[in-house]
Amino acid sequence: MTAAGGPRILIVEDEPTLAENLYGYLERQGLAPDAAYDGHGALALLRTAVFDAVVLDLGLPGLGGLDVLRAMRRDSGLWRPVLVLTARERIEDKLLAFELGAEDYLVKPFSLAEVEARLRVLVRRGQGGEPGAIVCGHLRYDPQAQAVTLAGRPLALPRKSVQLLAVLLRPAGDLATHARLTAALWPDGPPSDRALHDQVHLLRRRLRAAGGPDIVAEPGRGWRLMP
Repeated sequence: MTAAGGPRILIVEDEPTLAENLYGYLERQGLAPDAAYDGHGALALLRTAVFDAVVLDLGLPGLGGLDVLRAMRRDSGLWRPVLVLTARERIEDKLLAFELGAEDYLVKPFSLAEVEARLRVLVRRGQGGEPGAIVCGHLRYDPQAQAVTLAGRPLALPRKSVQLLAVLLRPAGDLATHARLTAALWPDGPPSDRALHDQVHLLRRRLRAAGGPDIVAEPGRGWRLMP
């Protein structure tokens, strides 16, 4: 059951006591939490309700937290700001979570007050513009409709190009690494070593032809979308 009130927070945590503690604390602080206890349940809720942020454990039964991130990245309509809350403290786990799009990472044990503070930062960031819309110059992407417009006119793009653009736009100007783009386009791995470069080239060519933003490469690292 979801609480009424402020920003909606999805807690994805398989340990019942911890989930209940998080739920109760956030509710008392004026947020509106809901809870899922595994990855499949989390994705089901993301498909049927709108949340302002997600608290995500990595060590979930069945579909793990990293797989949830991959699924959210694959379907941009499911994407919400994510705070990873986990016992995994290896730098490799942190880097992978960030590569897959997590905005923040907090290792257990933690302070409930710190979780709330970090979530409010994520919510404020997410509410900085038109709800659901991501803008770079005259380019606008609507994740809900998965529609792209340039200077107010529809811009027809292949599905892979739209998925690629969605990652480059979060936020525009930031580096989108090879690993992050590959995970978004091919959760099970790319079909070839050149597949990602070919997709970037195709999107860059279409944006340039339409007078849109440019895609700038950082060799060996990734690409940036520049207005």
